[in-house]
Amino acid sequence: MNASIVSAEAKARLTEVVNHYTPPAPEKYRALNEVKESIMALRERKASYETIRAMLHENAGIEVSHQTVARYCREVLDAAKPKKPRRSKMPPTEPAASAREELPARSPVGQPRSREPRITPSKNL
Repeated sequence: MNASIVSAEAKARLTEVVNHYTPPAPEKYRALNEVKESIMALRERKASYETIRAMLHENAGIEVSHQTVARYCREVLDAAKPKKPRRSKMPPTEPAASAREELPARSPVGQPRSREPRITPSKNL
């Protein structure tokens, strides 16, 4: 009794469907996906999430919180934008020779400075 219960054709159809499956957008984002371009344009114009929420409510009848708008922008809109490369945290470069000459002399590290008061010369002399 080595007969297969599921035919090879049915397995192939199932495999094809599984390979092309994309999960539906979450319910909370379906309405926002319909006005995605408007949200993108508002964010490009530096509109706050609260402003976008109010505009969606007044003009499109979409009732969402500003937190949902913020989450949508981070998860959906920011994912579509190319990431900017982060600036590396490199140590500061050595100052140029001319700049080194202009710097005042410093006491060596680890040696305490004198505790005497610093008195500048009088200009009235």
